[in-house]
Amino acid sequence: MRAYDVPSSSPVRRPDGGSPLSVRHVIIENKEGYPSFANGIHQNTRSLVTEQTLSGEASRILFLSRDPHGMTVPAGIRMDHVPLEGLRLLGRTVSLSRRSREAFLDGADTRTVFHFHGARQPLLVSLTRMLRRRGIPYVISLHACFSHFYDRAGRLVKPSTALYVRLLERRVLEGARFVHVITALEQAELRRLAPKARSVLVPHGVYSSALGGRPGFVDRPGPAGGLLGPAGGLLGPAGGSPVFGFCGRLATFHKGLDLLIEGFALYRRQGGTGRLVVMGPGDEREALAAMALRLGIGSAVTFEGPRYGAERDDIVRSWDFFAFPSRLDRWPTAALEAQILGVPLLITAEAGMTEAMTRHGAGLLIEDLTAEAVAASLARAASLDSAEWQAMSRGAHRMGCSADWTVVAARLHALYRTTPASPALTEDMEATDGSPVL
Repeated sequence: MRAYDVPSSSPVRRPDGGSPLSVRHVIIENKEGYPSFANGIHQNTRSLVTEQTLSGEASRILFLSRDPHGMTVPAGIRMDHVPLEGLRLLGRTVSLSRRSREAFLDGADTRTVFHFHGARQPLLVSLTRMLRRRGIPYVISLHACFSHFYDRAGRLVKPSTALYVRLLERRVLEGARFVHVITALEQAELRRLAPKARSVLVPHGVYSSALGGRPGFVDRPGPAGGLLGPAGGLLGPAGGSPVFGFCGRLATFHKGLDLLIEGFALYRRQGGTGRLVVMGPGDEREALAAMALRLGIGSAVTFEGPRYGAERDDIVRSWDFFAFPSRLDRWPTAALEAQILGVPLLITAEAGMTEAMTRHGAGLLIEDLTAEAVAASLARAASLDSAEWQAMSRGAHRMGCSADWTVVAARLHALYRTTPASPALTEDMEATDGSPVL
């Protein structure tokens, strides 16, 4: 995801031509400790606020943290630091000090919209209660924060955390003007935890057509590993040595990297060819490399440190497939970035991309969270001929280009203005103006 500065001379593109909205995007410091550039909530909030600022809205970020430098923003974006000080229980802030409350509310009135990013934060309870008492509306973007509560069969695997949400944050969710979700799976998770919450389904973007235009498609003659056949045409991955790649945080369980390496080892034992590239930040690289050596594929797997910008794009563009057997991600940005580059996906249903990927012909589904399913997907990908791969590459680019932050911001703008405030809801509101971008 690219962070764009907002040019001071940018034209105002207010979607409805009316007066600007005052939107305050609230991010509460979390315990994960990822740097801001690798924090998904930071990345997506920056992109949304950039679009809103460009369109003339009075948007800002309220960053509640003990470290005022814990979040970075591009030029032209307003960010106010609110000290995360107040009553703490079990290491978590549950209410703000008077000084911080005043900074949080400074200048806000009933025309202001507070947009919270993330849940499972005890502080949400007191903050939203404070807003409701003043008649100030708020909305919440979940950012996949419930993705680990249920397994793919719908069984509850985190009962204590789910109980916390039902007991303490359910009223927060059901009192929101709307709750923004990015996949149908996330919407189903929300229904189980807060049945009366109004959910709107608007998948995140990955680029800005307003700032950078629609990404162009660079047609490749065929897979990087393809060999020339008798008539001079590329045979496809199976004829040579396909390159499978992963780019993202090296979080083994979350991203399914154990499944990827075990699946690649099984694929190779079954006669598959090619190599695997694993690239990204994280302190689990050594353990993953040791796993590859233990499985006898050390020479076929390359581990790379993090790359960014054009350097990263050049590497990913050279891959034949982007392999992403994630257990917990929803609508992963890294996968969309690969698609924009024309790299087809091999991905699990957990990502929430199955319907769109099938419709666009953008990749192949990894059928289960097992090494065997990963190996089968790799083998199916390697069997594609050049024409099939090229069609899939074009489909991947189409799908990636549908994830436009300019469109996302316009949809959310309409929802801010048209969704009625309601502290307790009796019906779900699904996808009215928040139907999927794709």
